[in-house]
Amino acid sequence: MLTRYVLRRWATPFLGALLFYGFLLLSWEMVAISREIFSEGAPLRWLVPLLLTSMPENLGTVIPMAAVLGGLLGTQQMMEGSELVAAQGLGAGRRTWTAPWIRMSFWLVLLATLNAHFLVPAAARIQQSIKVRMAEEAKARFLRPGAPPWFPPSAPHSAFWVSPEGQIHIMESTPQGVQHLTASSMTYALEAKPDGSSELQLHLSGLQGALYQTSGAGSVLHLSQKEQVLRFAIAAGTRLLPPTPMRYESSAALLRKLWASSPLAEATPESKEQRLQAAQEFCRRVTLPLAAAALLLLGIALGFGHPRFYRGGAILKSLGIIMLYYLVMKYFENMWMGGKIQTIAPMLLVPIPFLVGGWLLLRERLKPHHSSRLIRQLAPVFRPFRHQLNPLLGRLQRSKDSALCWLHGKGTQHGVLRHWATLAWWRNWASALGSLLVLNLLVEYATLAGDLSKNGVHFIVFVRYWIWNLPPFLVVALPMAFLLGSLLTLSEAALNREWLALRAGGVSLLRWLWSSRWAWGLVAGLTLLLQVGVAPFAMGRANTLYRQILKRSQNATATKPWLYLGSTGVLWHLQAEQRWGFPLKAPGEAPILLHWRMGDSHSEALAWGGLRLVQGPPAERLFPSQALRNAANAEEARTLDLIRWQAWAPDPERAYMLWGRILGWLAGPCLALAMLSYAFPGPRQGRGQALGAGLVAGLIFLGLQTLFGGAARASEIPAYWGVLAPLLLLLAASFLRLRRLRT
Repeated sequence: MLTRYVLRRWATPFLGALLFYGFLLLSWEMVAISREIFSEGAPLRWLVPLLLTSMPENLGTVIPMAAVLGGLLGTQQMMEGSELVAAQGLGAGRRTWTAPWIRMSFWLVLLATLNAHFLVPAAARIQQSIKVRMAEEAKARFLRPGAPPWFPPSAPHSAFWVSPEGQIHIMESTPQGVQHLTASSMTYALEAKPDGSSELQLHLSGLQGALYQTSGAGSVLHLSQKEQVLRFAIAAGTRLLPPTPMRYESSAALLRKLWASSPLAEATPESKEQRLQAAQEFCRRVTLPLAAAALLLLGIALGFGHPRFYRGGAILKSLGIIMLYYLVMKYFENMWMGGKIQTIAPMLLVPIPFLVGGWLLLRERLKPHHSSRLIRQLAPVFRPFRHQLNPLLGRLQRSKDSALCWLHGKGTQHGVLRHWATLAWWRNWASALGSLLVLNLLVEYATLAGDLSKNGVHFIVFVRYWIWNLPPFLVVALPMAFLLGSLLTLSEAALNREWLALRAGGVSLLRWLWSSRWAWGLVAGLTLLLQVGVAPFAMGRANTLYRQILKRSQNATATKPWLYLGSTGVLWHLQAEQRWGFPLKAPGEAPILLHWRMGDSHSEALAWGGLRLVQGPPAERLFPSQALRNAANAEEARTLDLIRWQAWAPDPERAYMLWGRILGWLAGPCLALAMLSYAFPGPRQGRGQALGAGLVAGLIFLGLQTLFGGAARASEIPAYWGVLAPLLLLLAASFLRLRRLRT
């Protein structure tokens, strides 16, 4: 009876964790697949079959993650109810907990093994055939006559356009030169590769055009080619465990490839690469099921503890263990693929340390509770320092009390509730935003430290860049800080019994939230001001400093650096201080190239067969609106100017950017409303559940933004729906969770 009871207490949170991590990973997979679909130009309807065929592979990844969280939550719940103490009082020992672990591990390993060796390769083969059919359909949408210009995702500075008469224009702008070619005919093929990526091959015939070399004084080369083949790689989306090229092979085929050629035998580079990939895939299929049993035991051991010192935090602990396991796993896989180890034994033995660690930790946790001997030995060493710090700490405390007395005296003139609620929200919001700012500073410096040293750029330049880059970063960080600050404020008041006192005084939840409106309302208004006015202005300064750090001349823009003006028939490549234009007309009807520097009254033109640039049309004729001449690109354009950009050069990507600036400030309040039901933990729980739910909700929201934003940029849905859809889903989630709001 006890074994069955313990199994139920572990199995219930395991199933919940399976759904939790499964949905999280499914959202990530959905974003990656949607990016791949939009890059290839295929319709969005291919998302569902590709997502369904990726579920077995995701299940193999999720089972170990759910095992550690299920064991940890189940044991903590029994510990919270003093059930473990009662069982130990009845004589339950180590065997009482290991017997149900063995039974549950057996079924988990069996399920994961069947999934890894049979379902995963079968689903991968089906997915491969689906991608081939999707590529065939995408061909009909590539470069059709009269369609807007197409920009390869792996070559952002290249563009293609097919005229209604069937003439192909190939345009490219790089720091080395600017090239404009026309071709009489073209054939193309889109090939889906086993590793999830794709390659587009263009075979062009009858090419003619010119190459203007921008280095030096500038020289013109006239080109004439009979044929040319261009290849563009379309990378697959990033995933937690990148799929291997051998995932569609059966386990028997993997073993044959693994043992067909020994390391000492002479083999071709292709066969060696296949052997490495086969070993990597086979080890994953063997170790991930075993990892479920090992991580389940480790989670159970972590759940044991003294009932009076229970602190929760199961989600954060499980995430740490999962990250550690996959980091160790990827470390040995990289060493194997790089040839640094010659045997697959380290990859096969990855679950063993976690299994041994869980067993040792379980044995230690089942011993009677006692204080740490190390702390008792080190306490006399730190005692003199504590006496020296006491006067300093006393002065700091008195200064803090004086400041708080002054602050309370000034703030309570509008009411104690409003003052308390406002200060509590500001304090938690500031701590969340400060953590995000510190993380951003560390990531930015780690990314650019090598370039600073290599290019001899002073550290002050990086500081200026980071300051000017803060407004664009805050556009993303402020909604997350809004969510975390709200969750921290509400959960803190619930744990400290302050919310209980408010309810006893007749204060409703709506009145409490409205009393802090001058805090969160100001943050929402600040977010709108940043998105509409400050961030575009700061983006230009940040891009200038970024180019200075990297020693580059072109813009570092997140959007495609192209502007197509249908009224003039010119496609412009946007750079930092200049633009190169490509008239989309037949040879001889217009110049082959146009060049305009920001601020000049006239442009320069290169005629077909010409050898130098001459004065071209005036800037007002090429760019009919002053807004098109004010900013180097759409990201740096003011919001009113961006509206005029859309009027003269409609583009779905710029339309999505415009709606994002106008409606993006609603993300923070919508996230807080959606997570309101998680903000009030029980009296004996911690704030880990609220914070974990907030972080997961933020990640899911970013995934939904990427999905719907990608669909809006690809013209699959209207641009305003790309921004509104994630917000409406959050509001729907808040209404659905309203009945679960327990205050």
